[in-house]
Amino acid sequence: MIRKARPEDSHQLAELCYIIWHELEVDVVKHIEKSRLLKAIEKGIVDVKYREHYSHIWVKEIDNKIAGCLIAYSGDQEEALEQAWLDLDLDQDIRQFGTPMPQREANNDEYYIETVVTFPEYRGQGVATQLMDFIMDHKKGEKFSLNCDVNNKGALHIYRKLGFESQSEFDLYGLPHYHMIFQA
Repeated sequence: MIRKARPEDSHQLAELCYIIWHELEVDVVKHIEKSRLLKAIEKGIVDVKYREHYSHIWVKEIDNKIAGCLIAYSGDQEEALEQAWLDLDLDQDIRQFGTPMPQREANNDEYYIETVVTFPEYRGQGVATQLMDFIMDHKKGEKFSLNCDVNNKGALHIYRKLGFESQSEFDLYGLPHYHMIFQA
């Protein structure tokens, strides 16, 4: 079942977000203990309208457990959503890093799929594809965008199969990514 995320999902969602932050080598991940950072991410999911707020998240459940999630929002909201992180009550050593993901990732005219992530034990079961199909059906008529690590062949295969095309290549937090677009 795919459904909108709820505040009570925040712990599992924070774990999923951490997977992405770790893969992107976001600065705060390198310097803050994982358990403390997970608590901060949970606050961002529930307490303020951060980019990873539960209102922007859909989850896929298998046997009543969250298997993965998709985070998406209008590209013209990205900067304001990111700045909301600074409204959180954070420890000073976390706050000193500023916003975790300050780099602009989407264009204003896009419905940006920021994250599609699956817990390792559910990979290879079509979770990411089901979430992508769901959001693309749910938001018909949108110009969708996402960024994909050029070395993530599995994700590239899924996105191309769904009709996404590479528009450009750019550096995202020190890693090469394709900016990909799908227009129905």
